[in-house]
Amino acid sequence: MAENQDSSVSSRITLFNQQAEQHKNWMMINPFAHYNVSEIPKRTFSKDEYGRAPTGSLSEQRSLQASVRALEEILQLCDIIQKSGRVDPIDGRRVLAFGQLFETYNNISDKLLATLLGARKYGFVDFSGETLFQGRDDTEPVRLLRPFEELQTDIIAKVADLRCDFTEKPEESNLLRED
Repeated sequence: MAENQDSSVSSRITLFNQQAEQHKNWMMINPFAHYNVSEIPKRTFSKDEYGRAPTGSLSEQRSLQASVRALEEILQLCDIIQKSGRVDPIDGRRVLAFGQLFETYNNISDKLLATLLGARKYGFVDFSGETLFQGRDDTEPVRLLRPFEELQTDIIAKVADLRCDFTEKPEESNLLRED
């Protein structure tokens, strides 16, 4: 029985020492743990790591959840263009004037411009200029670049990929679904 207690104590000591070493390493890179800036070791990052939260951290999880919410808003924006827009006779794509889109979408979210820029970055919509302004660009067309069903499938797949990266149970999504 004494042998059992010795192994239990030694395993606890080993675990404590591992945690102490991890804490010591963390304090070496923690910028708030030093009194003098010159004591802080210079950190190096690869291009993939730079500007990203540490893998497995709560910050990374919050970032993934924010990306999911942004994609859900982009899907909602594309759905509004699909339902309220008209078919452009030149290229057959759905198009909606910015002023009408602003009036419709502003009742849903106050982030229309950010959502539009994100949707353009992903290649879902297009409009001319850097950004659109209410009043000045009310007649400017905002067009879907692909059929809505294709965009919806692509966005849902991106959301599913992001959800696979979650370390905890993902929160329920309110993605648009055809029932």
